[in-house]
Amino acid sequence: MNITSTASSGGGLPDFGVFQNEKVYTVYLDMRANDEDPAPSWILQYALLQPSADSAAGGGTSDRVRGTPTPPYAMLKEIPELTAELASKCAHQLIVASAIMNVTGKLEQVSVKYTPDSQLIVPLVEALNNWAFEPAQIDGKPVALKILLGIRLAAR
Repeated sequence: MNITSTASSGGGLPDFGVFQNEKVYTVYLDMRANDEDPAPSWILQYALLQPSADSAAGGGTSDRVRGTPTPPYAMLKEIPELTAELASKCAHQLIVASAIMNVTGKLEQVSVKYTPDSQLIVPLVEALNNWAFEPAQIDGKPVALKILLGIRLAAR
């Protein structure tokens, strides 16, 4: 399922100021290891990463990326390594991370926007840095995205 919205109209996550006046797409990432695994899905919101006005030749709007991107597909996912106590304390609570997904499908500039416990930040960022996606595409060409991930960890 793919939901299209704007940052303020909702699509699965609160507005953290990552998205401005642009189309935001939402998909759900299946985080289960198998069919019996109760792990909840993670929410992935994304929008096209536009070239900055400084990097665009002349700063015009002709360099804007246009079109509807295909959803990125997570090929390699890593769950953060947490102590049993921390995993239990934070189970099912919302954690939100943001990143840039480059044209090769790797996450860059990963940061945590919201967490119920600051001890989650380092292991979460380390795990997300190991993720790999089949990148989003427009007309068969990979495109970079800015993303928000809504994470709910399963209880152990």
